[in-house]
Amino acid sequence: MKRGKVFALCLAAALSAAALTACGERTSGGTFTYEELMAKFEGDIEQNAVIRVLDNQMAVETGHLQEVLDAFNERYAEYNVQAVDANMDQYVDLEQNGPDGYGPDVLYQANDMLMRYAEGGHILPLPTEQLDIDMIPQTVMDVYKLETYGLDLYYGMPVAQQSTVLTYRKDLLPANWEEEWDDNQNGVPDMVETMNGLYAYSKQVKESSSGAKYGLYMSLVDQYFNTGYLLSYGAYVFGETHDDIGLAADGAETGLNLFRDLAGVLGSTCISQNATTQVATYLTNAAGTAFCTIGTPDWLTTFQENLTQTYVRDGMSEEEAAAAAKENLVVVAPPRLPRDGDIQKELTNIEEETFAPTTMGGVNAFGISSYTKYPKASLAFVKFVSEYENLKWRSEALGAVPARTDLAEELGGVSEVLSERVSSGLVYMMPSTRDTQYIWDPLSSLFNDVATDNTTRETPVYTTKEALKGALEKLVSDIRSAMAVGDIS
Repeated sequence: MKRGKVFALCLAAALSAAALTACGERTSGGTFTYEELMAKFEGDIEQNAVIRVLDNQMAVETGHLQEVLDAFNERYAEYNVQAVDANMDQYVDLEQNGPDGYGPDVLYQANDMLMRYAEGGHILPLPTEQLDIDMIPQTVMDVYKLETYGLDLYYGMPVAQQSTVLTYRKDLLPANWEEEWDDNQNGVPDMVETMNGLYAYSKQVKESSSGAKYGLYMSLVDQYFNTGYLLSYGAYVFGETHDDIGLAADGAETGLNLFRDLAGVLGSTCISQNATTQVATYLTNAAGTAFCTIGTPDWLTTFQENLTQTYVRDGMSEEEAAAAAKENLVVVAPPRLPRDGDIQKELTNIEEETFAPTTMGGVNAFGISSYTKYPKASLAFVKFVSEYENLKWRSEALGAVPARTDLAEELGGVSEVLSERVSSGLVYMMPSTRDTQYIWDPLSSLFNDVATDNTTRETPVYTTKEALKGALEKLVSDIRSAMAVGDIS
């Protein structure tokens, strides 16, 4: 629903008083001071408040959300406040449902979704002076910043960050890897250090197993995972304005050609979103169907659980199996990419010939609905879940990478790897705008088309730089068309 439509409904008094207030504040021509905007959060928590909390599916299914709700309710028992599971789809559209009184009071989502709501006035700016944000990098905080009423306001409390990492099975490394797969003798296997090494190893595994096994197994149509190949060679999503779509910028065709070469060795079975879930079996089964995958770190907990059960079936005790699974599933940064984009060549000097890739990333945060009747209780919940110990609890329970740098350092492993990449500027944060929603389907279509070109297409078409550039220009055109349709819908 467009902001104008919402405002019209407000004028028609079709909404509740709370929604009317939210709309009026957002769309009126008046000015507000910061203190006036934050006044709704001042004072004691509302007595007998019932706040509906929307978290992600994993938090619900593991029972973590309910444990957090119980702990919060116990702490604030003197106010008789009840935080409850919103019991809604995690992707419920607050923009559509909030004005009708159907929606959560507190919601947890990625920055592109939450900030789409912020642009439309559907979530509230937060009083950052009341939040513990000192150990959250400014680049992470800024994805939730929006200039409103002439003020730089923040609309989400960052909790977790996402991007892509490589996870591999240490117990599946070749016995002679230190002699044959460590050219620079730095103790890091070539197949997880560079994309050239991973390409060569994947090709070897595929040929030696007659296609039954994979070096790398991942989805070739996942937009989030694969856009990094474009970004690493000069692409960007939006420039100063959304008229400037930079996914076909000079150099992006080099990244797209690299992706095409990679698809050729992975094969057509990876041209599916199902590959993202299938890898949970392939990476952890007794056969060792896949050596590694590239994806988001929140899958690590699932991988460890599955591999533990594999080891148990092979005769280990539960305790031994859990320890072995934790040791053998290793998470590292995504492989370095060749400067010239040629992953088929043999490298002679890794440091000079490769560079650390840029990957797509995002930040998940808790926000507060503009339509809540209980802003103080809602803020209390946001503050509660973002406390250090509660963030640690969440990270350990769900495998989430915390937004706090001090906690990421304490947890180590994947949290530290990703936190360092974010701090080093190697993670390109999804633009925090509603127009980001229009890039995903065209990107998926592009990757499907180009991957098919080097796997099952009888007569390949993307064999030249010009053809690859043309595919990227079509991508940009498709995104513009989607944005245009969205603007009038």
